[in-house]
Amino acid sequence: MPVSRRGFLVGLSAVVAGGALEACALGASTTPTPPSANEAPTPSADPNRTPATSAAPPVALVLRNATILTMDPTRPAADAVAIVGDTITGVGTEADVLAAAPPDATIIDVEGRVLLPGFNDAHCHRVGDRDVSGYDSAETAIEEALKGGWTSISELFVSQERLDELQALDAAGHLRLRVNAYLPVNYLDDKFGVWFTDYRPHQVFSPRLRIGGVKIFADSAWTNEMYMTKPHTDHPDRGVVYWTPDELTDLVRSLHDDGWQLATHTCGDSAHDMVLDAYEAALAGASNVDHRHRIDHLMAVRDDQVQRMAELAIIASFQMTWFTMDTTPDVEGTVGPDRLPWIGRWRDLVEAGVPSVASTDHPWDDLADAHRSDGRAMTALAVAVTRKPAPDVTPAQWQLDQRLSVEQVLELTTRAAAYATFEEDLKGSIRTGLLADLVVLSDDPRTVPVEDLADVSVLMTMVGGKAEYCSPNAGQLCP
Repeated sequence: MPVSRRGFLVGLSAVVAGGALEACALGASTTPTPPSANEAPTPSADPNRTPATSAAPPVALVLRNATILTMDPTRPAADAVAIVGDTITGVGTEADVLAAAPPDATIIDVEGRVLLPGFNDAHCHRVGDRDVSGYDSAETAIEEALKGGWTSISELFVSQERLDELQALDAAGHLRLRVNAYLPVNYLDDKFGVWFTDYRPHQVFSPRLRIGGVKIFADSAWTNEMYMTKPHTDHPDRGVVYWTPDELTDLVRSLHDDGWQLATHTCGDSAHDMVLDAYEAALAGASNVDHRHRIDHLMAVRDDQVQRMAELAIIASFQMTWFTMDTTPDVEGTVGPDRLPWIGRWRDLVEAGVPSVASTDHPWDDLADAHRSDGRAMTALAVAVTRKPAPDVTPAQWQLDQRLSVEQVLELTTRAAAYATFEEDLKGSIRTGLLADLVVLSDDPRTVPVEDLADVSVLMTMVGGKAEYCSPNAGQLCP
């Protein structure tokens, strides 16, 4: 029997408050225009990048004969990439890249396979809630993430105890992917307060660990308790909310003024109104491009709220495996047929120009036990494109209307996800000067039949120029 989310997280307030650790702070950086439905900002130079250090000379690699999806609109495709140390030093034709590569570079034949930026899970709990997946250690959870093609993750509930663990893993060399930590101010009715005053917004601990921002729970995580404008269809109340409008506005304004990026867990449409009101009050006419506040989950969203998010450039952070056919009875029982078009509006948000990122919430993927997700990037992509948690499931029409294309999901899980954490100048696309965080796939997800998308496997996952995972079928891919 899986552990319930409520049961697992109750009591975490006891470990949230704690001492802070000294670390460097990032200064102000120039921020570009937010990504539209099919576009993310072009990377710019980052004076705050923390370089990898090593006593040994940096290793030089050339990955040739590849089908490279760069996710860079100025050069969408290439067939070779050069890497020195942790950094991409050349992208383009094989002849040009080989001509410019160091003479001692190791040449790797990718054999025509697809190479793209490493996947970035913009909202998950892979390390902190690893027990839910049955993992016996953080190292196992990290290994499974790498096997799934993830080179970066955002952990959306990092208490002091969990931050200490991430730092210990990093110090021991066991944090083999990149983590953005989001620090919670509440869970349900438990209010932790601003316990993280000794830390700084976007604080960098190392090339593998940084603080992403602050997590706020606006309303309940449960479909039958989300805070709606009108009562639920199956019971007479409107749901559960954890702040009054004034409390939320004051909290958001205070954290905003202190420079924190905010990620607010919001499910019902009434909670959505509260959060948008609070964000708009804090922004006071300024562009969200400089702050990148986001709303996570967005279970029920009205048309006017979609438009308002687009106008304010509030980031929509949604979970690709949520609201599949498995959850249809619960959803329909809660909102009724008239409000079904508000549910899981991933495609509507993207096509309206709302800056968006797609993620998994793993291990809290909202699938029934019979179809529980394995957390792989390609599994999540397959569900987002088909809305099927399993081959024998026929999605409802309101699900089919919200299907995303393969190209949209690739963008949302690479370049757009880097934008959401102010890191588009470090990762998320394959271009000179960015980190060599890469994935090689067995097949091209753009050309395989949609019913076979979940069968596309990860052959190699590279983080900072190092192959952190190699499939038994990788052959000579891994240096």
